[in-house]
Amino acid sequence: MRVFAPSEAGRGARRWRIGVLALALVVAGCGFDPSDHTLPGTGVRGAHYRLVVEFESLLSLPAGATVRSNGAEVGAVEQIRLDGHAALADLDIRAEVGLPVGTRAELRQTTVLGDIYIALLPPPHPGTDLLRDGDRIPLRDTETGPQIEQILERMAAFVNGGSATRTQDALEQLVAMMPADPAETSALAAQLGTDLAATVEHLPDLDRMIAATDAVSARLHRMREEVGFLFSETARRRLDRVPQFMTAVLNVVIDVNTLTTGLDWLIPRLPHINEALEKAATLLREPSPDASTWAGNGARLSELMTGKVVPFLGAPALNVRRIGVTGSPSGEVDALILLRLIGVLP
Repeated sequence: MRVFAPSEAGRGARRWRIGVLALALVVAGCGFDPSDHTLPGTGVRGAHYRLVVEFESLLSLPAGATVRSNGAEVGAVEQIRLDGHAALADLDIRAEVGLPVGTRAELRQTTVLGDIYIALLPPPHPGTDLLRDGDRIPLRDTETGPQIEQILERMAAFVNGGSATRTQDALEQLVAMMPADPAETSALAAQLGTDLAATVEHLPDLDRMIAATDAVSARLHRMREEVGFLFSETARRRLDRVPQFMTAVLNVVIDVNTLTTGLDWLIPRLPHINEALEKAATLLREPSPDASTWAGNGARLSELMTGKVVPFLGAPALNVRRIGVTGSPSGEVDALILLRLIGVLP
């Protein structure tokens, strides 16, 4: 029997084929995501309908996760995909399960380190309309809930931030402030219990206080524009004028007091003043044919003032035409008397 050794060319071709096959497997493996494919036996068998649920994040939710409602398993997660603003979970729900419109969705865990599932929570007062195939639960009706990673992160921040140390220091200060005598501590605890019991008895009063505070807060919220105006620059300027306004009001009150004092003197004399006015009216005015005609001394006085006095005061002037002595026999005597008066003759 003759044995032929493989040639160098055959061995090189075989290496190339093996290399190409390995490269194809690597490329195919890079495009395969196990989370996009549910495991056998984890899907929903039989008739079902699909719901699309929006979440802020579905980082720790695997495909094929359980969907529960009121503690019972009602479906499974078929696929997880990314939308423009949210992560979408396609849920397959059994056809016999009816979910009312307004149902909320939350991510929950059976235990602290247990599997994550989606809980569907019906609304408190469900209606008659039910979710149908292709309906969507929006982002506002979903909650990712606290994840174990977030809880551990917050615990680490609490411990590393010194909060535990500060809590220990506060407890040590509290112990140092407690009385050294156990009897005093017991009395203090008893008094604290009495105060708590009294507080429990007055819970309705506390409820009324809280309700009144809530009403005041709501009213202030409705009046936020008016309250904001009180702290504005315009209100500040007006507030600066309040002292001036109060001073003016005080002056008015003082003037009213003076007026009241005058009225105290005037009111008892009003009957006499009225009687004097009635008598003065008869002197100033006489009966006339109508109310628009003024007759009597008042009319004459008015004519004197308007016809004589006022024109004279406006342009005073004297026009002396002749000066004489009553009973003089001739004008010569009058002329002599006038010349003596002005100092021309002795």
